[in-house]
Amino acid sequence: MSALAFRKVANSHLSRRAYLYVRQSTMHQVMTNSESTRRQYALDERALTLGWSAEQIIVDDSDLGCSAAASCLFRTNSVWT
Repeated sequence: MSALAFRKVANSHLSRRAYLYVRQSTMHQVMTNSESTRRQYALDERALTLGWSAEQIIVDDSDLGCSAAASCLFRTNSVWT
């Protein structure tokens, strides 16, 4: 981790939650692009390294495998609502 990354994260940032949005458009992408999905989930480790506590990190994967044309976009159980 570079010193520049640590300088860009101010205390004002760390006082808020860190939201991670994990996304693949289709279930086929979820199954075939497992490395991409794994890397997206691993971003919580980067947030920890930058100073957020585990309790502050919110992972939203509520529409993982849903395309923009799918009706699953209209669910309301997202952490964003």
